[in-house]
Amino acid sequence: MAKRGYTLVEVLIAIFILGLGVVTLTNLFPLGLQAFSYARKLNEVYFLAEKKLEELKLEPNLSAGQTSGVERDLNWKITVAPVTPLEGIELNYVELEINFYFQGRMQRQRVITYFNKA
Repeated sequence: MAKRGYTLVEVLIAIFILGLGVVTLTNLFPLGLQAFSYARKLNEVYFLAEKKLEELKLEPNLSAGQTSGVERDLNWKITVAPVTPLEGIELNYVELEINFYFQGRMQRQRVITYFNKA
């Protein structure tokens, strides 16, 4: 009657495959944390963009030109220019650019929209 069991080679191959999977998973954790940090930073950027655009909507006389500033570690610049896409329609072209550093590299996000000229 033959004995049933695993040979040493089968056990070593199983341990190697399991070890390879564990090493792969531990290498993915830092990437996940980095992605989470970048998403958090982008969330800050988009909240600032929303805030600045809402402030512009509330301005009674939006004039052409550029304004800039710094909020926390985010540098922002707003450019407003009048445009007339069709005769009788007057709009303001608004470009909001937010610059920030993430892991030592400069990042830039731009938001472009149009406001009705009041």
